[in-house]
Amino acid sequence: MVEPRGGTRSQRRLADELDEHGIALPGDERIAALVLEELDYARRAPMFEGRRPIFGALVVDDPEVLHRWGDASVELLDATCELDDARTYSDGRSTYLVRSARDPEGTTIACFDRALQYEADLVQLQEATGALIIQRTPVLGVSRLFLDDSVVGWNGRSWASRATARTLFPAVERHVPGLAREVVEGVVSLAIHWLAPARAGATLVVHDPDADQDRLDMASAVPGPGLNVTNRRHYPPLLSALQQRDLATLVDPDGEVRAVGVALRASRAALEAVANDQGMRHRSAQRWSFDHPESLVVVVSADGPVSVYIAGREVLAAD
Repeated sequence: MVEPRGGTRSQRRLADELDEHGIALPGDERIAALVLEELDYARRAPMFEGRRPIFGALVVDDPEVLHRWGDASVELLDATCELDDARTYSDGRSTYLVRSARDPEGTTIACFDRALQYEADLVQLQEATGALIIQRTPVLGVSRLFLDDSVVGWNGRSWASRATARTLFPAVERHVPGLAREVVEGVVSLAIHWLAPARAGATLVVHDPDADQDRLDMASAVPGPGLNVTNRRHYPPLLSALQQRDLATLVDPDGEVRAVGVALRASRAALEAVANDQGMRHRSAQRWSFDHPESLVVVVSADGPVSVYIAGREVLAAD
């Protein structure tokens, strides 16, 4: 871990906490110092009228790098006020404070043309620009840090790091060479960066509709309204629906969501072969995958962790 010099007592304590929990800050001493300063502020933002404000900051070498991302246009404004005053303009949704390693004393306000508050949005922004992103979330006021390959969050007791979907994707793709890359990426991203952060328990099954349908109970299923896991615009409605439904979501090999609320039935062989103590959702999914080795089955626990099952085996477990 880069050890920045100086800083306030709370910033030095924060550096020790991150180090204790195995969180390494990338970049040189200047970058690490700015990240610590803004992350410490996000966690301890001053109270106003009984509440702490939401907040967001981007730490970059040069603010112009933010124009690299084509998914959202950005206007960069020079902040002529003091740092603490500049922070009040940064809502961690569509406006972010920008701190530059080239000019640590200067401040810029980045105004995006749409809200970037979902975890998936900020992961995409980080991957496209290399910016290190600090956010105090609108819901629950969680402080988190977006790094090159992980999302770091404070759960009230400790700092924890979760790998990004881009980092985990290769471990899944090699097990399903017959599935289109964009479909596998879509399912993994939906699970890791949408459902898991929202604590939305779900089972996603990518299965060929022309294959065996005998073990799919469609009695309580609802057809999907043309949503596709390869389309980022379709993730919010999927998140909304899956937060309100149990059972599995059936996805065609082309990524189209065919139905939600599908019950999975297992064969006697699967019942005997698979013993999973992670709960009914995981057990049902792993047994169904045992019976359908060509299918991809992704399970999101209600408390966040994600598991991927193929041919009855857990090929990925992500906290």
